Amino acid sequence: MDVMKLKNGTWVIVCDGGKFLLLENNGDEAIMDLRVVAHDTSDNPMTSAQGTDRPGRFAISPDRRGTTQETDWHQLAETRFAEDLAGMLDRWAMEDRFSQLVIVADSRTLGVLRAALTDRVKTRVCGEVQKDYAHRTIAFMEEALAKA
Repeated sequence: MDVMKLKNGTWVIVCDGGKFLLLENNGDEAIMDLRVVAHDTSDNPMTSAQGTDRPGRFAISPDRRGTTQETDWHQLAETRFAEDLAGMLDRWAMEDRFSQLVIVADSRTLGVLRAALTDRVKTRVCGEVQKDYAHRTIAFMEEALAKA
């Protein structure tokens, strides 16, 4: 297993569909020292708490009816949160605030980010970790990234 070595100044974005923590390595390749640069949390209640109506119905034929799938508002909000995060990363890349980026996210959020990231950000991505560490401590992340 290779060990992830982060250069000084490398940004690490740890996120899921409702929270992100942006960290910067203030250490070197031998000893990681992650410090918080920015963070945000979305207030996104579950779909059941958002009070949706029953699924819609439509006629398939004169004697048969079908139903449409209920909208998952919670999932839509998580997708928008990840897309907004990709937009922030693009603005920061345009301002040349980072040169290398590691993305740590659950599989769904990572997929949304990959699709939403601009080429300006994609060229700076030096690593990805497909894990849900958004609610873990910084010390845990330093240890996990050192082993990744």
